[in-house]
Amino acid sequence: MTEQHSIPSEKKTCPHISEEYQPFVNPQLDDPYPFYKRARSEEPIFYSPLVNAYVLTRYNDVLSVLKDPIRFSSANSLQTVGDYPPEVIEVLRQGFPFISLINSDGEQHKRFRDPFLKVFASERLVVVEDSIRAIANRLIDSFINDGHADIVSQFAHPLPLEVILTMYTVPLEKMAEIKECGNSTSALFSTPLTKERQIECAQRYVALQHFLADLIEKRRIAPGNDLISELQTSDLNTPELTLLLCEMIIAGHKTTASLIGKSLKLLLENPKIWQSLCDDPSLIPVALEEVLRYDTPAQSMIRVTTQDVSLSGVTLPKGTRVLVLYGSANRDESQYTHADDFNIERFQQTPVNHLAFSHGFHHCTGSSLARREGRIALETLSLRLPNLRLCPNQQLTHIPTLLDRGYASLEVEWDIPQQP
Repeated sequence: MTEQHSIPSEKKTCPHISEEYQPFVNPQLDDPYPFYKRARSEEPIFYSPLVNAYVLTRYNDVLSVLKDPIRFSSANSLQTVGDYPPEVIEVLRQGFPFISLINSDGEQHKRFRDPFLKVFASERLVVVEDSIRAIANRLIDSFINDGHADIVSQFAHPLPLEVILTMYTVPLEKMAEIKECGNSTSALFSTPLTKERQIECAQRYVALQHFLADLIEKRRIAPGNDLISELQTSDLNTPELTLLLCEMIIAGHKTTASLIGKSLKLLLENPKIWQSLCDDPSLIPVALEEVLRYDTPAQSMIRVTTQDVSLSGVTLPKGTRVLVLYGSANRDESQYTHADDFNIERFQQTPVNHLAFSHGFHHCTGSSLARREGRIALETLSLRLPNLRLCPNQQLTHIPTLLDRGYASLEVEWDIPQQP
């Protein structure tokens, strides 16, 4: 019989592992995987005072949590770092009462989720492919004659943002403003900030809400052939639809941008792999799955226990915050041979079982769109810039957030195509 260890309020844990979990600073910010590997071996479940949660690092433990939304609630899953001061709460009250697809459970979650499952269904996204490809080509047109670019700010970020805003029929001149609102909102929910910065981020989040609420009302009066008009047929009211549309912008474009950036870095640092994709674009989808596993863009998420729960010999009391590390689970040696090797052929013969899009009831609603955007991004770049390469001697840094793992910038270069 497995010995059960109860870990109540005193939060017994290995001081070394607990204190050394520092995901917002280097070396873990840029490469958390050696720490994950050590934690999986030495103490796969440990308490972190930094995030006020027990951290889960092994694949099977993470999967057990994801399969059990009754005992591991998603409520309050977005409040991952600290508590908000009264001044921030006051700003947030100027928006709508907070609801979230990520942050909901049970019937409420199903009610929020079902309308978006319909509009993001894989078979319905086929019609969006031409639009995605057109946006990708237009972005490349803007820098192709320069011979170099920050592919994150000039391509990876604007592509998924323009795609979702096009589906919403948002004017593109609002792009920069909405991008800043999205970045600020993501920081508010997942990064330690000063009170002044929290207030600023909260103000931008509220501004985004009011902009989308106005757009919803316009579509209610004059429906069109767009995602917002289609969602009007659901029973979601304006505040609910506003916040869910905010969430789709923020969660959807940032993680897809990170996926595109991660893909290019991993593929371009091995020119033979990049050339193989240029020669045979049919390899791109399976290569993307390995990117999702190897350096997961959405690294983690919080759950909260609704009762005393036993997990791998550890008893977690009711109300315990649990941080599930998708990034660590996807490198678990018990699931993946040579887990620390990047192998684009890994999922050619085996089922895709990574947890990059979570699992079960909270599997990412926009996963089909994200995969489609990532595939078309690489197809377009490999076709138009086959000699694309990483700029040498650049210092790659990651944005310090808990939920999203992406590069701040990624400099690339190529031979300028000869004019006919």
